[in-house]
Amino acid sequence: MVNSPTAKTVTVTETVTATATATVEASPRESADEDPAQSPAPAPLPSGEVALSDLTPLGDYPDDEFGLQTVTLGGKSYSNAMVVKYPCQPGTEYSINQRYRKLVLTVGLDDNAVAVSGKLAVVGDGKTRKNIMLEVNRPQTVSVDITGVVKLGIEADISDGSSCNDDGVVVALGKAVLMS
Repeated sequence: MVNSPTAKTVTVTETVTATATATVEASPRESADEDPAQSPAPAPLPSGEVALSDLTPLGDYPDDEFGLQTVTLGGKSYSNAMVVKYPCQPGTEYSINQRYRKLVLTVGLDDNAVAVSGKLAVVGDGKTRKNIMLEVNRPQTVSVDITGVVKLGIEADISDGSSCNDDGVVVALGKAVLMS
């Protein structure tokens, strides 16, 4: 302590700023009388360029009918290609909710499978947007306008009109990309 007639009292104030971050996980209510309309919304769809194989198809598809595997189309190998092993079955649908404007895909018959010509249809909300002819060793890369589409379907057809013998036929989408 200083004892001087000219000494002044000084007050020092210190300010501290802190930021807190909290992570909260929401969980659905476990009430038996819960209203299904109140259930949480699904995760938003990704935007930009998105591999179709990254989206979950609507419905259940056994692995032996639809899945991902390495295929060869026109001599070129595609890992994680989307394949339809029994193309006489109903097609696959995706809910894309008008999020994308274009689908670009390379499609064909696996070079190492049974060669039966056919077609693949890209369907938007029940209407065919594009038919693509399928021939062994002749994959095609196509672009399909899907602007405004809510449900996107991929339908393979190798029938000869009256019957469909699809044993050993593998229809493959070597690369299928949605663009917003």
